[in-house]
Amino acid sequence: MPIITVSREIGAGGAYVALKLAEALSYTCVDKELLHEIAKKMGKNQTELTDFDQDTYSRISVFFQEALDSIAKGGRVFHTFGMGPLDWEGVDLFRPYPTEDFEHDEYIDVLRKVVNELAQKGNVILLGRGCQCILKDVPNVFHLRLVADRADRLVRVMEEQKLDKAKAEELITQRDDSARAFLLDFFDVAWGDPHLHHLTINTSRIQLDDCVKLVLKAVS
Repeated sequence: MPIITVSREIGAGGAYVALKLAEALSYTCVDKELLHEIAKKMGKNQTELTDFDQDTYSRISVFFQEALDSIAKGGRVFHTFGMGPLDWEGVDLFRPYPTEDFEHDEYIDVLRKVVNELAQKGNVILLGRGCQCILKDVPNVFHLRLVADRADRLVRVMEEQKLDKAKAEELITQRDDSARAFLLDFFDVAWGDPHLHHLTINTSRIQLDDCVKLVLKAVS
């Protein structure tokens, strides 16, 4: 049976489907555990990697973290996200900084290593974090994407996260923006590109348990 990667919009039921698939296949389902493994291999605490994680990824946060680290080491920095150099009261702080010293490069290298190690072990379902890109050329991997209508996502997030409508709307927007930027910056792909996946299911149209049955049939 193939390894399965699951890309999902928040509120589309991705975690439920992944866990049900893992139960049916006797697989291990890996989500936040990836961040733990990455932190361990980088010799960091998980909280240090929050800005790099797909769910909370922020270009601005990552840049300023790296800028401050560089300045603390006596180095100079260059804005890496195409927004132009920032003028800190006219002080000339900016010059090209070796890409191998950027922490986001270190993060993505370790992410690739961890994902490939898990894939080699087999019998695993991997949620998010660009796994469909990292394993795109690896044989015997099935890439699944789950989406849903915004209204349905809102209801599910409000119920699961115990949030009011305004907070749920804010969370959906933040998570979508983070995932979109993460895939673009680290893998140069569009988050919703259908060509990255074997199967995309709209859970507003197909019930979650029926989604599980569809995927099991597809991978059998």
